[in-house]
Amino acid sequence: MPFARCLLLISIFLGLLPLASQAQVEVKEIKTRPDVTVRFLYAKAENPVASVILFAGGFGTLGLFPNGTMRYESYTPTAVSLFVQQGISVLLPDVPSDRSTLNKFRNTEEHAQDNAALMAFLKQQANVPVWAIGHSNGALSAAAFSALLQDKGPHGVVLMSATTKAPFNISSAHPVFLTPLDQIKMPVLIVHNTLDPCPANPYTGVALITVELKSAKKVAHFPIEAGGSGGACNGLHRFIGVEEQVTKQVADWIKAN
Repeated sequence: MPFARCLLLISIFLGLLPLASQAQVEVKEIKTRPDVTVRFLYAKAENPVASVILFAGGFGTLGLFPNGTMRYESYTPTAVSLFVQQGISVLLPDVPSDRSTLNKFRNTEEHAQDNAALMAFLKQQANVPVWAIGHSNGALSAAAFSALLQDKGPHGVVLMSATTKAPFNISSAHPVFLTPLDQIKMPVLIVHNTLDPCPANPYTGVALITVELKSAKKVAHFPIEAGGSGGACNGLHRFIGVEEQVTKQVADWIKAN
């Protein structure tokens, strides 16, 4: 294993260690469609008030191993422990067994079917509201899950640093507009850094998303104006340095709705 990748696996694993004293953390795999399974990390909060399915950005591939380590990093591994601290259980899914990435898949009926099975698992663990949270490209997974399944979908949706553009038509960008946002009826929270420099996630996209959410029961927007340094789609885009603040704001809004 290359040294850099070894360090990445160690850093992600260590980042999840604090969960041990706050939640029951397990790696599970369930059947979601005929001959298809999805592996996921499940962290159950003590006396949870809600549960969330947390969709990672990028291609959606975590490279989740049975021991809980991951091959790829994003905002989502950090968010797991932070949501658990707020009394919210988290399910962090990897890509389904019949795919290597979620490219050209996030807005499909098959993906929504996979996510419905994950939501059913969460309801079995705790009879509390289930929310869909998507970061960056993951916003399309959360939005499509809600738009396609309607009343059988999640209780609400959170779009964090949502992708709204595909610069140069690159396949690695999964714009949230690839699903009919006007069909989402549940509450929607939009969280975005006003300074996000990522070309696929400009802050100007927030207004465009809001216009499309014509049927949502409630729409709120939390602008973030801080974050760490890094590459264009790294620090500010991933709320580095203000993860705890951002996650608490989201958790408080979920609890209030």
